[in-house]
Amino acid sequence: MLTALQVEYEAVRRHLEDVREDKLPQGTLVDVGQIPGLDWDVALAETGPTNTRAALVTQSTIEYFDAEAVLFVGVAGGLKDDVRLGDVVVARKVYGYHGGRESADGFAARPDVWEPTYDVDQLVRSARRNEPWVFLPPDMRPATPPRVHFEPIASGDVLLGFRDSETFRRIRRHYNDAAAVDMESHGVTHAARMNRTVRVLSIRGISDFANPDKATYDAEDSKETAARHAAAFALRVLRDLRPAARPARERPPAPAVVVVSGPDRASGPAAWSSRPVVEVEGREYLLYEGPGDLLMESRDGDVLRRQAVARVVSDGDTRDSYAWLRQVEWTRSLPGPGHFDPLATLEQEAGLCRALRGPDVVQLTRGGNTATLALAWPGDPKLGRPPGTLHELLPEPPAPTDRLRLWTIVKGLADVAEILERLAVERLSHRALGPTAVVMHRPRMVLRDFGLATVPPRPGENPGPYQAPEQRYGSGVRPGPATDVYQLGALLYRALTGRTPAPGLPAYRGSASVPDSVVHAVAGALREDPGARPGVRALRLALRTAAGELTSVPPPQR
Repeated sequence: MLTALQVEYEAVRRHLEDVREDKLPQGTLVDVGQIPGLDWDVALAETGPTNTRAALVTQSTIEYFDAEAVLFVGVAGGLKDDVRLGDVVVARKVYGYHGGRESADGFAARPDVWEPTYDVDQLVRSARRNEPWVFLPPDMRPATPPRVHFEPIASGDVLLGFRDSETFRRIRRHYNDAAAVDMESHGVTHAARMNRTVRVLSIRGISDFANPDKATYDAEDSKETAARHAAAFALRVLRDLRPAARPARERPPAPAVVVVSGPDRASGPAAWSSRPVVEVEGREYLLYEGPGDLLMESRDGDVLRRQAVARVVSDGDTRDSYAWLRQVEWTRSLPGPGHFDPLATLEQEAGLCRALRGPDVVQLTRGGNTATLALAWPGDPKLGRPPGTLHELLPEPPAPTDRLRLWTIVKGLADVAEILERLAVERLSHRALGPTAVVMHRPRMVLRDFGLATVPPRPGENPGPYQAPEQRYGSGVRPGPATDVYQLGALLYRALTGRTPAPGLPAYRGSASVPDSVVHAVAGALREDPGARPGVRALRLALRTAAGELTSVPPPQR
């Protein structure tokens, strides 16, 4: 994402996290980070004004990052009467209005015109229809929402501050459908279209009307408001943007979006991954993307399951609150009496959460063939996003053991074992533990849900790298609390080795930096025979002991 001015840059920068600074070969300094809830790497640079500067920075940034898309975000002057301060104009065309021929007959326009590709055109129209301001902080949303105009933008190197000027009359005469005017969009789009695989869009908040009152508007923070609105809508478009299909040899390892200067929201059958907002009986949830299964849809016969981390966006509270949203849909007629009812599993899990001090129930609904359960996802007001999961702490690829990181993981898994122990007392088990099932809610770790606790055990359940031996087809052993013990051991094994346990892999032998108590806990939990593993309580106590040893003096060298 590239911006022309500092105020535009700051409007986008406040959304970035995990930021590092890169220096391009030409010397341009670029902030690189991520937007919470979006699965993109984002490079952010400030180009300075004029089309020439914007084009040069755009081209070099695209080449350096092998960018998938360019979003030019910032402010512009409004040209039409129905365009208000704070509205956003997204470029349906960009006119380079200086192109032409001057002769005795006057000026004849020869415009250089750019238009977005059809898929980007449709993204803009969808975003405009469906919750365009979900990325605008609640406390900064005006009483009257700004409008989004998908209209042409005129772009040249003249700063318009006087409507009775030859430049303004030229724009009116030759480009009278333009809704806004700026000094950079032509350069950005011209540079981007030299790279055929790069999609580009110019998104401009209206900060003035290209007239002598510009200084007055600026004094009233019109630039800050316009830049904030442009940045929010840019993120809304980015939420739906997907990497373009490239040949494998050309695809970069981590696609970047460079910023320069839809989806239905009903709770019907459309995949959650294709829309940003889901509405459940009057409450709306902004879905976040994330690693693993944090945004996923799966089908098991006639049962369709969806899940996602979400921000509650219509709860009447300006503070950020988050939820773990799960939905079960029976795609045929509901089962009769005495048969397993997949929709009832969410209702039963809500009861377990209340009885066993699990996650708070935010919402539980059932209607027709669909049931939805929203559980509270821990929030941190200072973080401004949902806290991460154990996934963020696990090394990939294998890395040397870090004692502090290992202590955090061991102590966190002991916290989780305490919750699993309460399940075991009720003769229930989670049976679906994985890195994203454990939420880092400092100073403790907690479970995002109770997994398969309300689903009868069956062969083949929980496929994947954390499937316990007794969950595989043909094992002949019923999964239960011992399955949870195995999966805790598998998570710890992953933390120590960077790999998941699998048949044929050697047992973990430890290292000089890892206490023997940790090695023994892993070995015991990963025994093939469920009856030979320690109980959940015994493993919890062993993990507590190991965490204590990790905070003491380092062990002697072996």
